[in-house]
Amino acid sequence: MDIYIKQGGFQMLRKLEGLNAELFKTWVQEDDSTIVDIEGKHYLVKPLHNIVQEEIESDEELKMLIRQAKMDIAGNKTYTTEEILEAIEKGDL
Repeated sequence: MDIYIKQGGFQMLRKLEGLNAELFKTWVQEDDSTIVDIEGKHYLVKPLHNIVQEEIESDEELKMLIRQAKMDIAGNKTYTTEEILEAIEKGDL
């Protein structure tokens, strides 16, 4: 599991590895928010959820389309943007 920390008010992420990651994991629960006290200052730590993945998992039609697209790519069956636009204009898609 990779653990990233956002520092300050800007979008800097720091990856924790090894012992630091193991220590951090002891402070937090997998699916719960946790308040961590560091030198008297409190920090709220909570897991980020992959909303896109959750939506894919809950939509069978979308899962089927993605699976088909992966099979097409693996079979070298790909199209250029121009080919797709032409198919749309002809009403094929």
